[in-house]
Amino acid sequence: MDGQRDISRVTKPFDIELTLPGSKSIALRHLVMSTLACEPTELVGIPRCDDVDAMVRSLSRLGARIEAAGRSRLAVDPPETLAAGDVHIDVLLSGVSLRFLLAFAALRRDAAHIDGGPPLRVRPNRDMIDALRQLGCRVHAADDEGHLPISVTGPDDWAREVDVGTRVSSQYLSGLMLIAPRLPHGLTLRPKDEPVSAPYVEITRTEMERRGVPVRTSGTDTIRIDPAPYRGGTVFIEGDASAATYFAAAATLHASSVRFANLGASTTQGDFAFFDICRRLGADVEARDSTVSIQGPATLQPIGQVDMEDMSDAAPTLMAMAPFLPGATHIKGLSTLRHKECDRIACPARELRKAGVTVEEGADWVRIHPVSAPRPAQFETYDDHRMAMSLAVFASKFGGCGILDPGCVSKTYTDFWEDLAEVYA
Repeated sequence: MDGQRDISRVTKPFDIELTLPGSKSIALRHLVMSTLACEPTELVGIPRCDDVDAMVRSLSRLGARIEAAGRSRLAVDPPETLAAGDVHIDVLLSGVSLRFLLAFAALRRDAAHIDGGPPLRVRPNRDMIDALRQLGCRVHAADDEGHLPISVTGPDDWAREVDVGTRVSSQYLSGLMLIAPRLPHGLTLRPKDEPVSAPYVEITRTEMERRGVPVRTSGTDTIRIDPAPYRGGTVFIEGDASAATYFAAAATLHASSVRFANLGASTTQGDFAFFDICRRLGADVEARDSTVSIQGPATLQPIGQVDMEDMSDAAPTLMAMAPFLPGATHIKGLSTLRHKECDRIACPARELRKAGVTVEEGADWVRIHPVSAPRPAQFETYDDHRMAMSLAVFASKFGGCGILDPGCVSKTYTDFWEDLAEVYA
């Protein structure tokens, strides 16, 4: 626990423009692809955050040469061969880095020993381990559920086809897609089930094709990737749609406006659909290819029920808004939230109840009722950046609240508190 951030009430409408941090999800994919590319890459728009730092350190230990090339820029010089010998990697709290690096480790003939912080150690990885063993890897995990620490040694003979479970995380599928072009025969991937957070698989496909690697699909359940080199050059990372949700929510709640300079309708990020939720609440949204603006409504509209399976990272943001909406708000499609940095169903419910909000919860849903007289509270964040940022939006409606351990936002959005200050300027 590190300190407290006091949140006051927003007392007047605001009108601001923000340049968002680059998309963490896209940046992490391009760091992997750049390490596997046939030539150097300059990544422009890289976010300053813990997850990117964890991936950079890990890929450096695996042989990549990665250097800062100015603010929000990284130069990646791919190795001719990956680092030899056993390596030990600590991904700290970066779940995406973990899943991608488990796949990346399969490219090496020596062992990669991968571990992370306590919150990451409770997240299961059995589906990825099963897939790596099908591929021919030798894998050792802490237990049968695939908890950290995990050791991966690449195979002597590569399988050409793999079945992969995707109900816990689509990141297993994305990680295997990213390494497939480097395998001797490429790889055919068959998801065992409908992937959760399917838009993230689409991000992987789109960004791989930006780098010159075709991804072919057959029907709805087979992905084929042939051997191919990733191109280098200059790659621009667009703004993070998940980060945008906090300010879109604040604008909607406070009848205010915000313009985002580096995110627009051309994105494949699933959380961009949060702007459609804001429209349903009465906001006016104007989206162009590379920019989007939102003006909050004078009167909020009820939303009733929302399925957020394809934008689960935005669910805590809507939970923070829900107590101030007309009528009860039922949010479903949240099965993956039990296995994030914290339990993102139980923990938000617990914190909202501190402020007098009535919250019902199930295995994969929450139902949040309007609050007439919210109580100021000190909010725990559970070492979860999305808890801190979403609860700050909630607290901005009535003030007098504190966000404990506010530094946890550095996992994905180091400058969040500075940007939030613009709302009060």
